[in-house]
Amino acid sequence: MKSKRVLIVDDNDLNRKLFENLVAQLCTFKSVKNGLEALDILKTEQFDLILMDIQMPQMDGLTAMKQIRMNKISTCPIMAITAYADMEDKYSFLDQGFDEFLTKPIRPREFLETVKKLLQKSDKKNEETQKEETGVPEVVLDHGIVKQLMKYNSGETIRNVYLDFLKESEKLMSEIISIKSEGNLNCLIEKLHILKGNSGTLGANQVFLIAKECEFLARNNKWDETQLLIPNLKNELSKLDDYIQEETIFE
Repeated sequence: MKSKRVLIVDDNDLNRKLFENLVAQLCTFKSVKNGLEALDILKTEQFDLILMDIQMPQMDGLTAMKQIRMNKISTCPIMAITAYADMEDKYSFLDQGFDEFLTKPIRPREFLETVKKLLQKSDKKNEETQKEETGVPEVVLDHGIVKQLMKYNSGETIRNVYLDFLKESEKLMSEIISIKSEGNLNCLIEKLHILKGNSGTLGANQVFLIAKECEFLARNNKWDETQLLIPNLKNELSKLDDYIQEETIFE
């Protein structure tokens, strides 16, 4: 637990100090005073859990949580902490994307037990992600995935799926290359995320791995390093195009 990091987001100084004292018993933490500050720090630092107050100036906790989820700024659990006490409110917050919900005033023992549970959940999620990522063979095209797709479709149909993917990827790459300003990082991340997801689904593993690395760098504001990798991504898509034209597995 000591290696874990928690981000505390609360505009009330007294509440924030209370949370800091409690969290310090388990692990390290950082604190900010509103949703905007939370988004800023999450762009450069990784956390295992976010404790999010709901009513805050500049940006409230619900809006901040939705921004984090929508833009995939962080995948760690987010717990809402609010003065709302109604169970209906609790289910509403959970339905909207929070992982847990506690009401103020908090009970220290319940608070610590909930934080422990969510940190363990974060651990499990990280392990699953690592297993998924380490299981990706470094090949141009994963024949195992192609055969799964062909189980209920003709080879020609699936080949056309890959050709459509290449056509869409060409458009995405054109848009990615045209992004010249660091101020458009969010737009770049969106395009790379689409390319990563589509290539991963179709087993275009080399494209997937480079798109994944590019997205990671962009999310961490490493503009120059991202730009250096973009030509590699374009090159891998060209290789995949040649490979699909010659591949006999669809016959």
